[in-house]
Amino acid sequence: MVKRDPVRRKKSSNESEITCERVASLIMDYLNGELDGETTLAFEEHLSFCPDCVAFLNTYKETIQSTQSLRYEDIPPETEKRVREFIQKKIKGFSPKR
Repeated sequence: MVKRDPVRRKKSSNESEITCERVASLIMDYLNGELDGETTLAFEEHLSFCPDCVAFLNTYKETIQSTQSLRYEDIPPETEKRVREFIQKKIKGFSPKR
């Protein structure tokens, strides 16, 4: 695995600073086309030199595609319960840094 430096480059005068952490927090907005033009360009520039973030983005896309293909009936009740508990635990420990 490539060692990541969360601040790989300095902010230039015409773009927002995008770190690996920031990429992770913006992925859903990026995929939904909800980022402004400047942020989208900075996001994509970061992807051009960060293989870890590209891998994370691709995994995120694959996860969305996989979960969208599931039918509710396909999920065993015990699995649904465990996933809900896991998500609730993660939400309680999450503090957004926007």
